[in-house]
Amino acid sequence: MGAVNSCCIPRHHGEVHQNGKGSKFKGHRRNLSATFNLSNLEDDSESQNYVNINAATEEELMTLPGIHRTIAKNIVDYRRQIGGFRRVEDLALVSGVGAEKLSRIRCDISIGLRPAPGSRDSSLRGSRVDGDSVRDQKGSRGANSQQSLINVNTANIFQLIKINGIGMVLAENIVTYREKNGPFSTLDDLVKVKGIGNGILSAIRPYLTVDASSASPPPSSPPPPSNHRLLNGGTRIPGKTAVIDDNPMPLSDYQRRSMTSIENLMELLGPMAQVPKRPQISEPFKFRHKDRPAVRLASWNLQQCSLDKVTNPGVKDVICMTILENGFGIVAVQELSHDKALEEICQELNQPTLPNVKHWSGHRGKWKCAVSQVAGRMFRSVEYNGFLYDSSQKIELVSASLLEKENGKAPFARMPYLGFFRVNGQLDCVVVSLHLKATGLMGEDLDRTKAEVATMSDVLECLRHHVKGEEDVILAGDFNLTPNNKEFDNLRARGFLNCIDSNTPTNISLKNQEGSKTYDNIWISRQTQKVWTGNSGVVREGLSSPWIPNGWQWGGIVSDHCPIFTELYVDKDLDRGDIGVGAEGIRFIVGADP
Repeated sequence: MGAVNSCCIPRHHGEVHQNGKGSKFKGHRRNLSATFNLSNLEDDSESQNYVNINAATEEELMTLPGIHRTIAKNIVDYRRQIGGFRRVEDLALVSGVGAEKLSRIRCDISIGLRPAPGSRDSSLRGSRVDGDSVRDQKGSRGANSQQSLINVNTANIFQLIKINGIGMVLAENIVTYREKNGPFSTLDDLVKVKGIGNGILSAIRPYLTVDASSASPPPSSPPPPSNHRLLNGGTRIPGKTAVIDDNPMPLSDYQRRSMTSIENLMELLGPMAQVPKRPQISEPFKFRHKDRPAVRLASWNLQQCSLDKVTNPGVKDVICMTILENGFGIVAVQELSHDKALEEICQELNQPTLPNVKHWSGHRGKWKCAVSQVAGRMFRSVEYNGFLYDSSQKIELVSASLLEKENGKAPFARMPYLGFFRVNGQLDCVVVSLHLKATGLMGEDLDRTKAEVATMSDVLECLRHHVKGEEDVILAGDFNLTPNNKEFDNLRARGFLNCIDSNTPTNISLKNQEGSKTYDNIWISRQTQKVWTGNSGVVREGLSSPWIPNGWQWGGIVSDHCPIFTELYVDKDLDRGDIGVGAEGIRFIVGADP
């Protein structure tokens, strides 16, 4: 309902953006959102660059910033209880860690391979951190070997204590000095560190460097055979590149690690390894009602729909499949925080890449979209409104425009978006997409919300004056008030009817699948009721996906609003209005005299 929103860059005021024939469409290149970026995952069980939280001892864990003895013990105890961490994020569940502390140590840790059941938990690097055990782990080193040098400007404490002559305290002093004074220019600068004199520097100098080019790279797992296949069909070339679609591409550390075994790869992918299941559709909409052609007009508040959100494969899968499964023809979309978000949905509907959308056997349609200029502000962001429509159902968007402000003052927190539609060459109608002011967590903005509902009378008066004779008017969106509220009496007095009754909730959450509030609605004019089939509904199934993040878990929900819809006959137009005048050429000024 717009209480909290993600940030985006405001776009310039300009013409309505339509993704249709002749328009320039730029698809977003990313396949996954920032909240689902597999390249951020770490699973390097043998790298010296990370502390393996599935194998580290309490002493090793204590080398991480902010991890003292009690927290280190909690980590080890929790690890034994769950049999090993599956993701780095699971560490936040340990008492004393949390999300904030995890963010500070994330770049220094990895999950490696979980210990096998019954194995000793301390394991891979030994439980001792004194000089003897460090020497045992390092084995023999050549003092002049360039491959064994450690860069003192990038090494963490755990790497430094592997050097002969550097213990825990000295390693901490080096890192502390570096963070306070900046990188070391030469190795001679190490004598400025507390505890390091000329004698110690002479002993540790052969193993250190300040030159990144001469430092040893993090060891990686042995490369698989050269014919190892990538997920997308590319061929692995050991150690350097992969050939994808006959083009050589450099392999990241993540790709090298993930291809070492199918088991590791499947564990890293987690829920991405399975295609989301969709609900069974008992009676698919056949675009007819009682042997008459009909269209389903829907409204959906997509809740802070940024470009990052809509490019998440789970979000895109839920939106596209919900539209296809329910046979929507026109969708009024609210709470977009990026003006290109609907284009992503259009592209997936028209050129599917996701398994469920690709294998959809029903009517697929030919989709277009229109997006408004900035309609108003969200929290730390701007908001756009939009329409998504299927031109294969003979739906034409004649014009679209935002309602203009009155003398520079905004009567709405987000200005309504007006779309003039012609369906099946017969039915002309005006669809007003709305996202009214939220009442606030404690109801502090309730009066403002009620005032916006009351202002709808002015909107209808504008339409009556400028589009003479057009009586098919539909108000769709998030009203933030239940329809039985007395503020809607002005709509009822004009003959408008709410298609979703007050006893049918339109919100949803993972904790409350049945919902509790009826804020989203579709109000139809007295004239439009003559072409109403009587069918309306709220879609509650299939709105979550294992591909959508849910805090530290998966299986999130696409929005806290359900899509709602109503059905209209499209074989006749009972009024004599002309929507050809176009929304773009009309100044809709609330409160102005006719």
